[in-house]
Amino acid sequence: MIDGTYYSDGHCLIVYRAENLRRTLFYRFAKSEDDDEIASDLQNIRSMGYVIAGITTDGGDNIIRAVQYVYPDVPRQRCVVHVQRECLRWITQHPRSPEARSLRSLVQKLSVVTNRNDMLWWMKMYENWVEENAENACEKGRNPSTGQLYFVRDDLRKAYIHLKRSLPNIFTYIDSPGIPKTTNSIESFFGHVKDHLRLHRGLSETRVDNFIKWYLFFNDEKKKR
Repeated sequence: MIDGTYYSDGHCLIVYRAENLRRTLFYRFAKSEDDDEIASDLQNIRSMGYVIAGITTDGGDNIIRAVQYVYPDVPRQRCVVHVQRECLRWITQHPRSPEARSLRSLVQKLSVVTNRNDMLWWMKMYENWVEENAENACEKGRNPSTGQLYFVRDDLRKAYIHLKRSLPNIFTYIDSPGIPKTTNSIESFFGHVKDHLRLHRGLSETRVDNFIKWYLFFNDEKKKR
């Protein structure tokens, strides 16, 4: 799994974590999730002798580009929770239109897909929704004052487009047993790190980096035991 978290402005921790080992393989302190730096990290992981059977990421373009460059043939899983979170952010908790409500229900059902039959069932419902609602979701209007075109149901359209773009990698875990379908465990790990950092508020940036390094070291030592 690959993910990054910001713990101060312009200060990002990027972690490469093996779910089956419950260990951090590599990490980097950076200003942002830069694709060149991430590609370099992946090349270092490969040179360390690790065999990568699958990679789970969020939808960050930089991470995806780096993965495709270094591991073009390795199955990649799009974090299901990130897809749900982004779509539901656009649809909102209480959508008014029936097409938005049905899309919300469809997005929520992603979490119950566990096998190929579930996937085929979900895809059939998705295709039905697209056939009945996609044209309506992408409908354009024209501002009478300026003549400028706009999307009438822009939030619904954004949710639909986000889901559509995620589909090629959203069910990779079905045919690649063992690959995590979400990055939940690495996000939980970040949460623990930040909880400990809050107990030591006021540390300089250098000391924060050193704290994280020692935290990662002792965490991995505990897993080895």
